[in-house]
Amino acid sequence: MDATPEPLSARAEHYLRHTEGGSFPLALTRQFPRIANRLVELKDDKEALRTYFDELTHDRRGDRHGFPFDVLMDIHALREAMLGDLTGFTLDDENKWVS
Repeated sequence: MDATPEPLSARAEHYLRHTEGGSFPLALTRQFPRIANRLVELKDDKEALRTYFDELTHDRRGDRHGFPFDVLMDIHALREAMLGDLTGFTLDDENKWVS
């Protein structure tokens, strides 16, 4: 297994720096660049993008630890900027997405 994390791609950095309606997701790109890369890969397929956001914010396996608060807020802001909606974002005792 390769221990080197996937770096933020130039394409993802450019897109995220120029995303209308949002600020650059610094916490997400520093801590989880592979997620940022994937979001940009899916940006033109709204259905797949919505599914990926749902996978990030809903624990269907029951063993996830969640994201740090600043990363979760970046994901939330990107969902709103990229999809124009806030659906799927919930905070409750069943889905604790802040570690």
